[in-house]
Amino acid sequence: MKTKIIQSVPAALALFFIGLRYFSNWCIDVISLCYGTWIHWIALPIIKPLYFFSLFLLPIVIILAFVPRAVFNSWLKFAVWAIPLAIIFIASTPVIDTSLLPFSRSDAARLAGGVFAAVSLLLILYRALRPRKS
Repeated sequence: MKTKIIQSVPAALALFFIGLRYFSNWCIDVISLCYGTWIHWIALPIIKPLYFFSLFLLPIVIILAFVPRAVFNSWLKFAVWAIPLAIIFIASTPVIDTSLLPFSRSDAARLAGGVFAAVSLLLILYRALRPRKS
């Protein structure tokens, strides 16, 4: 039981970041006190990319809640270095790019989330279907 709770923590974090996006939009649009506060200032550069990355992460972490602990641990070893690299890539992209070929921070979050989800899914499938050593 404790193992499944630990494996559900990434899903809870992904759901929290998705909910944070909806809360911040609601707060800025409905409550006039939120307009111009720190929620308003971090909505576009931080919360929106977190939302897009979490959308791609959510199916993977839901799958991880139901796989054996060994598969989760191998994914965790991958995620420990892949998520910081994705964050660096997303943070180094401009928030709004007005150049000839626009590529904004939200686009970078979608790209990083898609690549991370695809590699994670391949890793999970490989570890789950690999024959056990006897």
